[in-house]
Amino acid sequence: MKTVLLVSASETLRPRLMRALEYDNSVFTALSDDEALRTLRLTQMDLIVKEATPPFKNLESFISSVRHLCPNAVVLCVVPGAQSIEDESAIEAADFVLIQPFTTRQLQSLLRQAGDKLHLLQELAALRASRRIPVDGPPEAASPGVQASSHALTQMAKEFAKALAAGFDLPRVLDQFLDGVAELVRPSRAAILLAGPDTRQYRVAAYRGLARHVVESFNLSADSGLPLWLMTEGRLIQIEEAQSRLADPAAREIARELAVLQAVVAIPLSSHGELVGILTLGQRITGGGYGRGETETLFGLATHLATAIRDIRVHHLLEYEKEFNERILARMSSGVITIDPDEKVVAINRRALEILGMAAGEVLHRDLRVLPSPLGDMLFEALAKGRSVTRAEVHLALRNLPLEVSTYPVMGDRTEPMGAVLVFEDMTAQRELAQERRGAEQLQLLTQVVARIADEIKNPLVSINAFMELIGERYDDATFRNQFSSVVGRDVRRLVQIFDKLAALVNDSDYKRETLDLRQVAEEGLAELGAQALAAGNGEARLLTFTDESTQKHVTATLSHEGSSFLVRGDHGMFKKAMSYLIWYLLRKTPGPDAKVSVSIAHVPREERVRLTISSRTSEVRAEELQAIFDPIQVVQENLIDVGPSVSQRIVESQGGRLEAKHGRGEVSFTASLPAAAHP
Repeated sequence: MKTVLLVSASETLRPRLMRALEYDNSVFTALSDDEALRTLRLTQMDLIVKEATPPFKNLESFISSVRHLCPNAVVLCVVPGAQSIEDESAIEAADFVLIQPFTTRQLQSLLRQAGDKLHLLQELAALRASRRIPVDGPPEAASPGVQASSHALTQMAKEFAKALAAGFDLPRVLDQFLDGVAELVRPSRAAILLAGPDTRQYRVAAYRGLARHVVESFNLSADSGLPLWLMTEGRLIQIEEAQSRLADPAAREIARELAVLQAVVAIPLSSHGELVGILTLGQRITGGGYGRGETETLFGLATHLATAIRDIRVHHLLEYEKEFNERILARMSSGVITIDPDEKVVAINRRALEILGMAAGEVLHRDLRVLPSPLGDMLFEALAKGRSVTRAEVHLALRNLPLEVSTYPVMGDRTEPMGAVLVFEDMTAQRELAQERRGAEQLQLLTQVVARIADEIKNPLVSINAFMELIGERYDDATFRNQFSSVVGRDVRRLVQIFDKLAALVNDSDYKRETLDLRQVAEEGLAELGAQALAAGNGEARLLTFTDESTQKHVTATLSHEGSSFLVRGDHGMFKKAMSYLIWYLLRKTPGPDAKVSVSIAHVPREERVRLTISSRTSEVRAEELQAIFDPIQVVQENLIDVGPSVSQRIVESQGGRLEAKHGRGEVSFTASLPAAAHP
């Protein structure tokens, strides 16, 4: 990872350059040349990006100062348009020049070129350094350093104990640990770098003696440089070891990163095979190196610190998840109660307390028997038998409160449940709303029914009223009297049919229960409609014809039967009405003047039932209309007269039978099935 110094005071240019640089670099910022030079005096930089603004008289001196402080750094100048550059010699000292305006592609291309040049400069510096070291010369022996005194070790142990006693306060733990390190080895600078929980970047989390710009801007990628080496090797590294292998690019990067942190040794904070953090130490305040015993002690303590950091993070994560779950429970619209294996209530949310009308102190950490029945019983069953219940409706015994309840066991690693959860909702408001909605629907239905009744009654009454106005003047006219009798009689019968249907639809009358022949009922029903036989049949099928008075249809009817006994028990007159209503419905659904109806009666011995089927091939009924034919609420919204099938179904079912409607191939049929009766 490269260190980059961005020198820019522009509020528009600086963010754009930051976005291009910060992905894989540690970016330091400075608003002025003086601030930039102060940063360079403390921290070596690989790349300096300088925004150059006219006049350029100070640019050359700034670049010269940069070369003096960072000889191997690459300088990139961002200048305004070429026409505004009066003195080109001022920017010739820069390695690269980027002229505004520029595109992102141009910027990325120039940064790649700067990176390539930086790599060549570093290789050249490493080659020169290797030539200065004798090839056959043995490496210098590591300085044994000054061994820590017993007093320092005692102080270190005390500070480390304080760090562990700091509980789960991570910043305090890190500060106490650095205090202990300071007592033990007296470093001039020290820092602990930690990786974020969601990132792979190590940043300074605690420090002693570091410059603020390093703390705020410096970061290390986990996939390269010092973190990768510590994770791979699993041991500490000193800067002398990295500098002795300058031909290795990885060693050069480690040396640069240690130099930025002003450190001479880096110790890994490892736990469970994971690099939790890095401890870096600068030179001792008294000079000299770190002894073997000191570094071994620090390595062991760093391992314990890494375990503590990992445990603290796990604790904070669990605490966050616990608070998050508690906030969810507190704001849920449903009540939630949880019990543990000891049958004690361990959690109850605010909504549950509101529904039950109880206080938290009355329920929490108490036996589940404190809950109103049957909630405690349902929780116990879920815990004891591992049985779940979904959306069961119950009533609290004390307040008769309607609840919708779901229970389920909480399973752990073992086969037995580790607890049980009950989720419930007060259904009072929903039921009141449903009742209000039903009341509104019933009022709307009543309004529609009244309007339909008015329309159905109005038409017959208009003709009756017209004839009544004329009867006084034309009473002696025989033709008028015949027409009066026909029209008025028809309309009166139509009114009677309407009121009969409405009465049968809403009244629960006690029908007669007598044994009757269903074939005879069918014949009488057709005869009342005016049917007359065309010719004698063979005893099984008869062809009849009539003109229906209410629909003015010319009807051809077929009456057939199969079997020997068609006895059922029921009301003779009501059966004829039910049959007539079905026939009238089929006639009204016939578009032309001619209609065909088939009536068949069959005895089904294996079921001991008698079946009456009324069908028509001339009727036209939509499939969706036929599906709702027995729903009076749906039918009455279309046409009041069409409630006939609903009335017929009510009559048949009151006699112990059932009525079905079918839409076959080119045919609409109604089938009534009734229990067969024995001979009296």
